[in-house]
Amino acid sequence: MDERSFWTAVALLSAEELDAAVATLTAELAGRPINEITAFADHLAVVVHAIDTPAHAAYVPGGAEVFLAARCAVVAAGRDTYLRVFGDPPAIAEFASPGAEWLLAVPANAFERATGLAWTHEPPVSVETGSNPLWSPITADDTDEETWLTYGGGLHTVLGTRPAYDATMQVLIAAVDADPRWCRWWSRAGVHTLDLAPLWSDGDAPGVTVRRGAQRVVVDAIMDPRGFTRTDRAFLRELARADLLTMLEAVRSALDLDPLPSLPRTPDLPDMPDSFAPGQELPRLDVDEVVRFAEEVGGVDLEELRPVLHMLATDPPL
Repeated sequence: MDERSFWTAVALLSAEELDAAVATLTAELAGRPINEITAFADHLAVVVHAIDTPAHAAYVPGGAEVFLAARCAVVAAGRDTYLRVFGDPPAIAEFASPGAEWLLAVPANAFERATGLAWTHEPPVSVETGSNPLWSPITADDTDEETWLTYGGGLHTVLGTRPAYDATMQVLIAAVDADPRWCRWWSRAGVHTLDLAPLWSDGDAPGVTVRRGAQRVVVDAIMDPRGFTRTDRAFLRELARADLLTMLEAVRSALDLDPLPSLPRTPDLPDMPDSFAPGQELPRLDVDEVVRFAEEVGGVDLEELRPVLHMLATDPPL
């Protein structure tokens, strides 16, 4: 199930009265393959999570549960409404009433109806209020930290993960964050932290919105996902570099900063699969190789990293 199919399924909710619509959507999902039911749950979690921001919560009084219900109501209202609220936080106020959290139970009910088994699937992100990294407060201690560039990517709503792309982006973020040229460039912004929050969508025009706060600049970027139809590693690594420059150039323009420095050179990445298809058996990690790579990049606590890698090597996630 891709993003377009997800929103087509959600559109069933506006076709009839609420109780009947919920039953229709549940029955529709129950008649689909199991991987489509779990994909619907993943898409649902991603879009509900994406509008879990302090900017949206400010317009929904009543606490965490009411805010969760409001976010679910926005999704239930359909794709066009969701995109409007995503880009205009005050617009969520019209959805500030409890009750729509029932939407979260639809995929579980569909799965249990289709299989007779208990639902145990865990989506890739949490929908709980405050789980979005944009809630992370900046304290006085934070301003003393060297890290100024953060990346909240991974919301690929089309084709899932592309390890070559994701790994390249993470290494580039770490390298830019540590590069003295880039640190000097960002120091002229007068803000401590730059958060990059891309969302890949196959139904929306690409674009970048830059929001500046007192201590944080947030970049909300809708990225063109067409490159994700390719799986060759060399192309995906170059795509990651191009996407990073697109976001940073938008920041430069919005804040009237100096021209961008060149991106730093990064070490070659270890070989990895081109993509992780649903249900595919993932390869075992070579722990020593990954640790050697982490030592080259720097900034990694290897004592904490090694037991995690051993756990993944023996039980890789699906």
